Amino acid sequence: MQMEEQPLLAALQSYLDLPLERIRTFEPGHYTSGEFYDLEVEHIWKKQWINVGHVSEVRKPGDYFSIDLIGEPMMIVRGKDMQIRALSTVCRHRYMLVAMDKESGNKNSFRCPYHHWTYATDGKLVSATYMEGHEEFDASKVCLPQFRIEIWNDLIWVNLDDAAEPLAPRLSALNDLFSVYSCGDDWDMTNLYDKVWPGNWKNFTENNMEGYHHMGLHKNTLETYSPTRNTANVTYGEWWTRYQVLYDMDLEPARDLIAQSNWQPGDMHQDEPCLDILMVHPGNAFVIYPGGAGFYALWPTAVDEVRYRAGSVRPGDMERFDPDGEAYDSFRALDEDGESMPHIARGVQSSRAAAGYLTWMEEPILRWMQWISRRILEGETAKQ
Repeated sequence: MQMEEQPLLAALQSYLDLPLERIRTFEPGHYTSGEFYDLEVEHIWKKQWINVGHVSEVRKPGDYFSIDLIGEPMMIVRGKDMQIRALSTVCRHRYMLVAMDKESGNKNSFRCPYHHWTYATDGKLVSATYMEGHEEFDASKVCLPQFRIEIWNDLIWVNLDDAAEPLAPRLSALNDLFSVYSCGDDWDMTNLYDKVWPGNWKNFTENNMEGYHHMGLHKNTLETYSPTRNTANVTYGEWWTRYQVLYDMDLEPARDLIAQSNWQPGDMHQDEPCLDILMVHPGNAFVIYPGGAGFYALWPTAVDEVRYRAGSVRPGDMERFDPDGEAYDSFRALDEDGESMPHIARGVQSSRAAAGYLTWMEEPILRWMQWISRRILEGETAKQ
């Protein structure tokens, strides 16, 4: 264990029983230490289920999109048998990628650009020119490796740990609520968002876990219809947290959004119109709102960089309410978050930075910090 890790690990213990009345952020080093980040990758990111997209992105045989997930280049592909797989994009010949990061589309097969080895949509090798003379080569045994994948309420989840426990039982308490993502062929995936931002993944995740910042970062967007003061109903389970920011129906943008979505009490499992925000640990975010549901897939690419991949599922005939051109674009709010993170990254590196106190609205952050602390401490204990 590196000397830098020891005080950061010891500090985690103090969060396990931290009461709500005394909540505070992680220590600055928890966001900046490369050694601590390595522990997060080892004990969390390589062992937990990560939401990477929605089945509406791969409706037809041959539909695919590619990502780089915690250092693993892969593609989500619907095969001719209609099965969705998470296939490695690393060619079994000389390590070239058969699909590049952020690539998407529809193909009957995937041909390596290096030597033209070709793979079917289920990953099986179908062609390898000039390999006939190799005594040990058997094309029938060559296939792109697969990663663990689970489709839960039409959301696509990947786990890098082949021995991981299934996802669905962990989230059984949320199954009815998440059924809004199983939206059928008459709903569309819209406004796919895929960017890499500077900053630590935990700062981004904390941002998703509270409505306290609406009045600041989103004063011209989210605050105009779901203001900070309407944060309510904080709940949590072992693997998730949830809170709501109610629409303020005294505000004209809120009334316009409700009219545009034709929302009625009970729609989207909501008694009152709101942003219903759910976090599935470690960093999966979901927002259910009148007229649609969004996923906000987040994972680190380095200690100081994060990948943000998001999309909305909406009725295909629903037009977005957009009275001034941009203000009600939900992904404009994502940019507002992303543009703020480099400044937080600068701040947390200051020699004067220290853990700060949190408001009751930020309780989901406490429950998430406790979950992280348990995962890392238990993982380190198991190694001893």
